[in-house]
Amino acid sequence: MFLYSMWQPIPFLSSPTPSDIVMNYLLAFTSLAVAVTVYIAALVLCTRKVSFRAVPGPPSPSWIFGNMLQLWISSPYGKYEFAWLKQYGNVYRLKGCFGGDCLMVSDPRAVQHLLNNVDTFRKSPLLEKAVYALDGPRGVQHVQGEEHRRLRTALNVAFTASAVRQYQELFENVARKISSKLEASSESVVDICQVIGPGTLAAIAEVVLDRSVEELDEELVHLLSIVLGEGTRQTPSSVIANALSTLFPQLNLSLLPAFGLLRKARKLATRLGTQVIEEKAAALERGMDPGNDLYAYLLRQNTTLTKEDIASQTCVLLAAGTDTTANTLTFGLLELARNPELQEKIRKEIHSMTTSSYDNKPLLNALIKESLRMFPAEALAERVAVLDTVIPLTESISTMAGEHIDHIPVRKGDVVFIGVASYQRDKFRWGENPDKFDPLRWVDGRVKQGEAIGPYANLLSFLGGPRTCLGWRFAVMEMQTIFSELLGNFSFALAEDKPDDLFAQMGGTLQPSDPNGQKVVPLRVTHLL
Repeated sequence: MFLYSMWQPIPFLSSPTPSDIVMNYLLAFTSLAVAVTVYIAALVLCTRKVSFRAVPGPPSPSWIFGNMLQLWISSPYGKYEFAWLKQYGNVYRLKGCFGGDCLMVSDPRAVQHLLNNVDTFRKSPLLEKAVYALDGPRGVQHVQGEEHRRLRTALNVAFTASAVRQYQELFENVARKISSKLEASSESVVDICQVIGPGTLAAIAEVVLDRSVEELDEELVHLLSIVLGEGTRQTPSSVIANALSTLFPQLNLSLLPAFGLLRKARKLATRLGTQVIEEKAAALERGMDPGNDLYAYLLRQNTTLTKEDIASQTCVLLAAGTDTTANTLTFGLLELARNPELQEKIRKEIHSMTTSSYDNKPLLNALIKESLRMFPAEALAERVAVLDTVIPLTESISTMAGEHIDHIPVRKGDVVFIGVASYQRDKFRWGENPDKFDPLRWVDGRVKQGEAIGPYANLLSFLGGPRTCLGWRFAVMEMQTIFSELLGNFSFALAEDKPDDLFAQMGGTLQPSDPNGQKVVPLRVTHLL
């Protein structure tokens, strides 16, 4: 019945025009094509045998979606995933769409293996097409192999610890601008999302490009808001599209309208980046100071990068550095509003150590680490094996037949999920009550020290391996300056007339949401005298 209803012609409400008839049959043909594709996908999966079918996992509630809606679209995020973690451990099997099997792993050794072997485990075809649309052929997230290593090595000079310290004053200037906006709203309830989001975009624009938000192309800002908002929210349709792209990589889903938005955003951002670089290169040639921003720093370093190489990164820097950091900051402020005593402790540290380095403020940095641990931007990373291989495990697991195995064979085409959020809620690493927001765990010794997987505090929030987030130090500095500025000058409390019913939901990134699915965090903001 489901497949049948997908391609029924749409009834006309009045006498049809020729264009109505053409559109009606075009829609019917498209729906029929989708139905046939789904049927073929089912046949393919029925004849395909995965090598980890003996690994236990939860039952599937749907042949069409398997466990995928539970995994991607649960409210709050992790409602099922964290329960499966407790029941099945850090390696288990899930049902994908159309009866296929997937593997979920948050085992440390397995995760490290997946992240290090980037040529064996690739992003899903649909995600790779989206990255290409946003990055273009020269974007650091898109290029592979030796070209990726060359580009990343050259770009990294602007993201080292010493380089990032040079951007501190720029970050602090942006933080003060955010503070000024909040000061105008003192003693009132403010949707923090509407302040922090534009604030982090302003930070990226000024620190990377030496441009204020007002100087950015209005259409580019609008497109970025779509790309980072509703345009990336997970839906049943996107789950199906992703599954079909994995089964049939040759499908040209890049013709979908969403990809057009990504390409348009990239075009506008690259044009902006080119303009900025030409201006700064001309200033250098005249012996003038091009500024202290990231692009000026790259040009001064005289790396192997061409102007086109640098300009091609503009869109990904604007997109990747905005919503991810904004959501982490917002979640942190929300949790502090729920815990006034902890908020006051951090504020006292900020006031008592005003001239000290941000890195020397243990409570401030514990807040950042705990916000990243509980609310990782990329809570779930999907990978597809491009050849037959084996995934090693930290500890052996039991199959449904009672056999103990310490490695899992996977075949070309198998889907493996890296459970970033699950890894960061493992009590054996993070201590008791891993589901509780508790920054003090980072200062009282409850966090287990061990082999580092991610680049920062052994967290996976910035992933790891050769494709670790290039700007992780950049993001940490941004959060240090904004948290210090806001908590040093304002107190944040829950709105008395609004229920505390906010939770994390998967969009393009993990983001705060109310029960209606709206990204909103209303807090009462009070300016401190």
